[in-house]
Amino acid sequence: MTILFYILVSLCLVVIKTTLIPGLPLFDKFYDLLIPIVIYLSFFRPRWEGIPIVVFFGLLMDSLCGGPMGLYLLIYIWLYVGMGWLARFLHTGGLPLPALAVAIGVAFETIVLMGYMGFLAPRASIPVDAARTVLLQILWALFTGPMIMMTIGWAQRQLDLWRNRIFADM
Repeated sequence: MTILFYILVSLCLVVIKTTLIPGLPLFDKFYDLLIPIVIYLSFFRPRWEGIPIVVFFGLLMDSLCGGPMGLYLLIYIWLYVGMGWLARFLHTGGLPLPALAVAIGVAFETIVLMGYMGFLAPRASIPVDAARTVLLQILWALFTGPMIMMTIGWAQRQLDLWRNRIFADM
């Protein structure tokens, strides 16, 4: 049930990112909204729930973005593994670490995508305003990433309460 919940949330965020956000002038340089979910899964959910969801996210984004197959899958898996490793050593319950983690995730994704553009597709040119775009995405991640993660955490707690109520009656 939890895996289905995250698949539905991810599909909603993909629809928001691809249809609503590009039409708003203030949000035209927004970051990948699946990054906070991947980080939330690596911080707060067990591996048996996180891994299938992250693989689904990666395959979904690879099929939608038009880039080489496996690029987003690789990014999301590395983010999941790296942030999961980081969560073993640091307290993830506060607000500063999730904000920093989402910003690091956005920077990591940007570095990988720019690296792909620069080294594997030499004829593709890096946009002139790339530094400004990356800075705006990191700033957006610092402010909105923790809010997205707190919303997901709240929804997960509500789902757990609902599931416990239903199965406690049986």
